[in-house]
Amino acid sequence: MTKGAEALCESYGQAMIAKDGRAIAGHYVFPYVSFTQGRVHSFEDRATADAACTGQVERFDRVGVGTDIRLIDYKVVPVSAGSALCHLTWEVFPVDGTPGWKWTNVYGYRKRGDEEGFEFNISDNEMGELLSRYPDFFRR
Repeated sequence: MTKGAEALCESYGQAMIAKDGRAIAGHYVFPYVSFTQGRVHSFEDRATADAACTGQVERFDRVGVGTDIRLIDYKVVPVSAGSALCHLTWEVFPVDGTPGWKWTNVYGYRKRGDEEGFEFNISDNEMGELLSRYPDFFRR
């Protein structure tokens, strides 16, 4: 199981480098839930995730952050035979001259039969760091 979670982390990093919202969404199992600073958001299905992830990639470009977001490290902590907590550390290099930064999100890996992917994330660090630099990020 750990190898599957590790491969998923690495693949997720590659999807981010490719700036491909559909590829990013392809790493989720549904329903997918995101917990961020006391708020809960979910994607009930692949079509919703595709649209949301593609829109988020576009927003990063539109706001000036850009899409040079790199997975620089990860740690997989097994929870059960079919699940793990994956701590992914990212670094961003904004195109607008804002100094880059790092953050760590936690993703919940799940293997269900032939299906595997992330079923949730906790992105407090990501959004806290992003909004401290781009407070109107979601209004653009």
